[in-house]
Amino acid sequence: MRTYTASRTAKLVVAFDSSGIHRIGTPGDFASGEWLSAEASIAGALVSRMTVAVNHTIVDEAYLVSGDLRVDGFPMFDSPPTLDKGVSGSLVLNEHVGDIGYLDLPPNSASIKNMRFEKIRRATSHSALVVSTRVTGESLAPINAQYYEEPFGPPVLLVAGANHELLKARAQDCLPITVVSRHHRKLSASYNVEAIISSDIDTAPALYIVTPRTGWWESVAERAGGLVAWLAGVEAAVHMRSQNILKCPVRAYATCGHELGHLGLAELLKLDKSITHSDKPILHLGANLGCASNTALFLRAADIKQALLMRELLLVEGYPDKRIHVESIDVVSGEGYDLAKHGAKVLSMAGANSHFHAASDRWPGNVSSEGISAIARAVAKWVTLTASK
Repeated sequence: MRTYTASRTAKLVVAFDSSGIHRIGTPGDFASGEWLSAEASIAGALVSRMTVAVNHTIVDEAYLVSGDLRVDGFPMFDSPPTLDKGVSGSLVLNEHVGDIGYLDLPPNSASIKNMRFEKIRRATSHSALVVSTRVTGESLAPINAQYYEEPFGPPVLLVAGANHELLKARAQDCLPITVVSRHHRKLSASYNVEAIISSDIDTAPALYIVTPRTGWWESVAERAGGLVAWLAGVEAAVHMRSQNILKCPVRAYATCGHELGHLGLAELLKLDKSITHSDKPILHLGANLGCASNTALFLRAADIKQALLMRELLLVEGYPDKRIHVESIDVVSGEGYDLAKHGAKVLSMAGANSHFHAASDRWPGNVSSEGISAIARAVAKWVTLTASK
């Protein structure tokens, strides 16, 4: 079994980064899926693809105009479009009465359902909302569309955080503004990558490994660490099979549509009911594993002993002790939240990212190959321990 050194990890991350923007339905989605499928096949897993239908969003126009100011933006993908002429009226701070509400938010304001931004949208009386996304570098960092299949509320235009002070001042003065957010959908498809490693005891409950593989931009620190650790888990299981010590099947899924309400995981849950009824823990490899701009790592588990075991493995592999945080499963997010909600025994790993959802989340500046390598080696050891019982 190959060792996950920093140099090997760097090659994998570079390959993922170079495949392009990884938004679902884009060329980068398919290119990275091809790359991941090839790597898992080379490792020795039986690889297939689970088709996921998606009404791909095509942005026609997205901008605001106020006087001589024009700011290009991006639609909230689970909000309705405007008419061609847009929505016009006075811009006000969101908490005030007026036509169009303005506020600023971090890009993780809708990581799961029922979070703050959803509640704002459901309660608002504004005819449109403008949101500046706040992230390091103050660029445009889209917010996940948890209700992609059920759009709601008024049209929402997302703009770069660099515009915050200017738009806040205009909102305080209740200046006139026109918001245009026109987009439509076209039936398309993506896929989950499935890697299966059979054992001699295929009637035993399977060990599942799940990680998302798509995101708004290249999303390199956000997604690459989970994908590399996923591959490490796959390789560990293949090695165990070759040594005749694999006591259960291992089923690894890299799901699409994370940014659109976890579409790929939803399809997986429809097709494989056993995933949430396994006696074994499900390893969820979440966002930002091995991020250089913020090295915090959060372990959340239905069985706290699993989180503590993973912590010990991480320490052995050199991950900084003070950066590892063991927390309750009650605060899990992303696909880990969906799995836990359906009754799965989740062990979730997730990090933090100062460039979250921003186009600046790229190799090499925002990725720690040493951090990802340590996580990948710990995951391989965890799989070895868990799948040998």
